[in-house]
Order: sequence, then C-alpha cells, then structure tokens
Amino acid sequence: MKGGMIMDEQTLDQVLSTLTSARLAEVIHDLSGRQPADQRDSVTVAAIIDAIRGDVSLDGRAGWGAYLRLREAIETLASDIPGLRYVEGDA
Repeated sequence: MKGGMIMDEQTLDQVLSTLTSARLAEVIHDLSGRQPADQRDSVTVAAIIDAIRGDVSLDGRAGWGAYLRLREAIETLASDIPGLRYVEGDA
C-alpha cells in the first residue's frame, strides 16, 4: 500500500479536479525524462496514475474504481495534448 490514506470519492474528486491537460503533459514529460533514452517515447498509465495520486492508496474495490476513473480521465485529456497519443495496452 502506498501512503496511509485510501482513495475515497472526495479524495478522487480532488485529484481529478487538479488534473488538466497541461498537468498531464507535465507529468508525462517528467516521467519520460526519468526513463532510459530508448524508452522515452511511451509512459504507462499506471506510472502516470502513481504520479498523480501521491500518497493515496488505490487498494480494494474503491481503489479499482478510482483507478478506472483516473485512467478514463487520462485518456480523455491525452487527446488535447499535441503530439501525444493514448494507446490502450494489453492487460
């Protein structure tokens, strides 16, 4: 479990309210810059969610629901970022 707080509706709404296309682009740029040079052309959704959720845990059923909402928000916002393409990965 990451951190001590578990993601509830109020916390999720707060996280989502701060997630803009500009913020998402910043997070992706930061994460890609930390990867080896030959892997900088992609960043996983899981890594993005880890970065934007901070110390809030996504454990349990509520956590899975929060993960899905965050993933949906990322997919939607990604379409507003020039040069960025959201690609659905294999599970």
